[in-house]
Amino acid sequence: MRGGAIKAHRGALSTTVALIAVAGFGTPAVAATAAPVSVNASGGTAPTDEAPVEGEPVEGEYDEDLPLPDEPPEVKFPDDEPDMPDGLECKPGWFFKITKNKKNTMSVKYHTFVENKKNYTIDYKFTSKKSGTTEVGASVAVSADIGVKILGSIKAEIQASAKKSWTSEIGIETYGKVKAKSTVKGNYGISKENVYGYKYYRGSACQKSNKQHMTAWAPYREGWVVS
Repeated sequence: MRGGAIKAHRGALSTTVALIAVAGFGTPAVAATAAPVSVNASGGTAPTDEAPVEGEPVEGEYDEDLPLPDEPPEVKFPDDEPDMPDGLECKPGWFFKITKNKKNTMSVKYHTFVENKKNYTIDYKFTSKKSGTTEVGASVAVSADIGVKILGSIKAEIQASAKKSWTSEIGIETYGKVKAKSTVKGNYGISKENVYGYKYYRGSACQKSNKQHMTAWAPYREGWVVS
């Protein structure tokens, strides 16, 4: 299962190119970062009393599938279940089978940046100022019942923290440094577990029929991606 232990607060975080995750319905805001990378100042050092520079909001449509840093490669799942196991009776109904765990992405809900035009490194502060919702879904139209089957398959096989629906929070902050004459960008949004598979109807004799292949996804955490 992707995703590790996460620590939470709404306070200062040291970030580099990292995913800062916020997890949990009904829980405090949660944040996690990769180990900080040192920043070499060019041309001087920021005054100690200089306040962090707030990120500038970027308007317009945001990326629905932003690549996440350090994602593992795609993993294929065996599809070797027999259609009609001997001596087994099945309850008829629709099901979803995962055949590939694809790379996760982020549905961006807020985008900001800081441009440092000075000759020394400065501190920045990003704060999420827009909210949005991401729901379990698929690349083809599916019924609510199939959406439940997709979520159940993801939770059982890949990502136990996946949710049917996730709404991002406002006011989540992250801090870091911007080197002289450079720009740091921040995207706040909801991470999506992406899979490939198919829905199918299973008959009373366990036979599969009406297969339809699709890409599907479910939200599983939120946070900052800073680059």
